[in-house]
Amino acid sequence: MKKTDNVSIRIDSDLSSKLHEKCLEQKISLNTLINHLLDKQVNWHELTTEMGWIPMFRSTFRELSDSIPKDKMEKIAETTGTSDLKNSLNYVYGYIELDSILDLFKKRCQSMNVQYREMEVNGKNKIIIQHDLGKNWPFFIVGQMNTILNEIGHRIINEEYNKQGFSFEIVKTEEIQ
Repeated sequence: MKKTDNVSIRIDSDLSSKLHEKCLEQKISLNTLINHLLDKQVNWHELTTEMGWIPMFRSTFRELSDSIPKDKMEKIAETTGTSDLKNSLNYVYGYIELDSILDLFKKRCQSMNVQYREMEVNGKNKIIIQHDLGKNWPFFIVGQMNTILNEIGHRIINEEYNKQGFSFEIVKTEEIQ
C-alpha cells in the first residue's frame, strides 16, 4: 500500500458538486477520484504539454490520418514518429526499455479514449486495440513501435488489422524462428 498524506483544501462549491456527481457516476469515492485526477494532471497532462503533444478532435485526426497513403504513414512512423516517441520516453521515464514503451503506449491510448488491452499469450506480450481513429492509424502505431522495439532487441509479430481494431505480439528478436 502506498504511503498517503492528509491534505485539507478548499474548492469552489460548484466544482465540489461536479466532483460528487462524477463519484456517483463512476461508483468511486471522492478521495479515489481526486487522486486519479491529480495523478493524470501531474503525471500525464503536464508532461505531454511540456513535450509538445497537442489535443485534436477525433474526426479531424481520422480525416488527416486517412488522407495519408499507408506507405507514407509507415514512413512517418519510422522517422519522425520514432524520434518523437524516443524523446517522449526519455523525458517521461529517463530510459527506453520494453516496460517504459508499453506503459507510455497504454497511457497514450487511455488519454485518447482508445480501448487498450495487454495480455500474455504463449509467453508473448499481446496488445489488442479497439479504436475509431481511421484506417491508417494502426499502421503508424505498429511502424513506430516496431522501429523502437527493434532498437532494444524486440519485434512485433502476428499483426492483425480490422476496421475497428488491431492487435500484435511483442517478442524478443532472438525468439523469432
